[in-house]
Amino acid sequence: MSSFRKLVLIITIMVIGCSKDSDNKPIYLAANGITIKCDNTGMVGDTFEVDGVTYTIVDETLLREMIDNGEDLTTVCTSRVTDMSSLFYDSQFNEEISTWDVSNVTDMTWMFRFTIFNQDISAWDVSNVTNMSDMFVGSTFNQDISSWDVGNVTNMNLMFLNSPFNQDIRNWDVSKATTMVGMFYDTPFNQPLGNWDVSSVTDMNGMFGDSSFNQNISAWDISNVTDMAGMFGDSLFNQPIGNWDVSNVTNMGGMFYNTPFNQDISNWDVNSVTIMRFMFEGSQFNQDISAWDVSNVNNMTGMFRNTEYNQDLGGWNVANVTNCEFFSDNTPQWVLPKPNFTNCTE
Repeated sequence: MSSFRKLVLIITIMVIGCSKDSDNKPIYLAANGITIKCDNTGMVGDTFEVDGVTYTIVDETLLREMIDNGEDLTTVCTSRVTDMSSLFYDSQFNEEISTWDVSNVTDMTWMFRFTIFNQDISAWDVSNVTNMSDMFVGSTFNQDISSWDVGNVTNMNLMFLNSPFNQDIRNWDVSKATTMVGMFYDTPFNQPLGNWDVSSVTDMNGMFGDSSFNQNISAWDISNVTDMAGMFGDSLFNQPIGNWDVSNVTNMGGMFYNTPFNQDISNWDVNSVTIMRFMFEGSQFNQDISAWDVSNVNNMTGMFRNTEYNQDLGGWNVANVTNCEFFSDNTPQWVLPKPNFTNCTE
């Protein structure tokens, strides 16, 4: 071998060796300059330094043990954890964990439920999470998570229920979400969501119930939704949604209960609806819906109770209605024809 080739070989070996030492550390700082990651070369429980800070490699078992023991969680590498469900449930946890690598986590259900957690986790890579149901229920969380990639999440049920959350998440990709039951129930949430793709959602029961939400969502494709019971109940919602395709909805019970809602929804196809109980109770609704086909509805209990309603509904086919108690209770102003119930007593 020539001296030149030997020199090239020696230099190559040195370069490879140096590269291996610097690039293949078991624990390292990710490109975003925040997240701490660990590869598969280290063992669970091993510790390594990154920028002068000592981090511990953990798996789910060790992480949960550390939580139970009240140990420091700010310097752990969580790359090997895939399930964080109920991780801090009903705890006083409120430590800074922005460096956590959650890129392999698929389940975050109940993660911060009933906690005082309210820290910056905006840099988290949640792109593999599929379930975020009950994630912040009853917590104090109200941080910017607008940059989260939630494109694989299918379940967002009760995600922010009874929390102070009110942040801009208009750019979230929720196209794979199938259920949003009570997602913002009992929150001050009132941010634009008009460009959300909710075409895969089938259940919006109580989604904005008892919330401050009052934004334009007229462009939503809700054609696959079957349950809208209490969707806006006891909220501030009063926006035009007359062009919605509600043809697959079967339950509208309490949908506008105790709301200021008073928009034109005369063209709605409600032929699939079977439950309309308390739909407009206590609301300000007073629009003409005489053309509605309610022939499949069986429950109209308290539908217009305590409202200012006064429209002609004498032409409604209510032959299948078997529950109509309190249908128009406490509506002395309603002098126009009401439905002629034959199989129930108001």
